[in-house]
Amino acid sequence: MNTSPLQKTISKVFPNSTVASAVEIIFLLGLGMIAVILHAKLRMPMHLPGKQGLLFVALIVTGKGLSKFPFAASLSGIGAATLLLMPGLGFHDPFMALNYLFLGCLMDIVPGFFSRFTSREWILAIVTGACWIFIPLFRLAMSLVVEMPMGAFRSGYVYPFVTHFIFGVAGGLIAAGLLTLAHKKS
Repeated sequence: MNTSPLQKTISKVFPNSTVASAVEIIFLLGLGMIAVILHAKLRMPMHLPGKQGLLFVALIVTGKGLSKFPFAASLSGIGAATLLLMPGLGFHDPFMALNYLFLGCLMDIVPGFFSRFTSREWILAIVTGACWIFIPLFRLAMSLVVEMPMGAFRSGYVYPFVTHFIFGVAGGLIAAGLLTLAHKKS
């Protein structure tokens, strides 16, 4: 009598690791694209710079936390940047794709560095908020080099940094909550 379990019962959803990796890469690219689509569809003039960080950071950090890849946020940033290069979304910032590409890389490096020292969700949320500040910082730096519309800085230079930080932290807290729920379920 053969008492070894069937192959089907001990394999995961995708028995081939190459297929599983390809599906995970497509998932991460798709998360970045979903974040951009939500940004395009949920745009409303509230004069709160950085409000999209609530969704973007939540999606990207959740994807990074669920992924086995150390460069998961970069993949999501590539997905977001790729979709932003397509015409018809209604974005007028020519450097927006570059923003999200760099932001994905930053979200891989900085929270990964801090996660070596602590696993506390609120500290990682503060770190993701600090990463989200990259957007107004990049826009400000680009405005010194290239003349571009600076609608986010209509209310001054401090306000966009503060609102980006707040929404980035909120997105990081949402992601931490989702990841805690996901890890409890598994």
